[in-house]
Amino acid sequence: MNPRLETAAMDAITLRLFDTIEEENMAWIMAADSALRHAFGDALIDLTPSYTTLLIHYDCTRLSFCEASNKARRALDGLQPATTQNGQLHEIPVWYDESVGPELPLVAKRAGVSVEALIQRHCAHDYCVFALGFAPGYGFMGLVDETLATPRLTTPRKRVPAGSVGIADRQTAI
Repeated sequence: MNPRLETAAMDAITLRLFDTIEEENMAWIMAADSALRHAFGDALIDLTPSYTTLLIHYDCTRLSFCEASNKARRALDGLQPATTQNGQLHEIPVWYDESVGPELPLVAKRAGVSVEALIQRHCAHDYCVFALGFAPGYGFMGLVDETLATPRLTTPRKRVPAGSVGIADRQTAI
């Protein structure tokens, strides 16, 4: 972990803990989230965790940028990873079919497996939700088995049916 503070706005700081997306990061992100909430108290407006960062939105009428930065640094002193076993497991039914997943055969071929094996590999893992965004409830999860990693589309689809499952690089999303 190599924590860096970056200015995001006059009342927001991005705390960058990592440079790459890894499931192991989540224990540190969760620990930092808890420590920052405690350190900022009621001067905290919002705290948004993501893959490698936390966005700290604070009340700039109560804290200067320097004070907020110092609080963030102090909150990280002696930080230890949180247990990730406290999260809630959500089981989501998934329907794998070419009518809703037109790239299914292409992804299977790229992975060198049958469509059935692709489905089994994709379902065999409990995925960590790294972030919610893009649209309400849209979960960015990962990491898929390296053999299932799929390049992002050059041009994103304008319409994606509700409940669709996607794979982009080593991430998966619903």
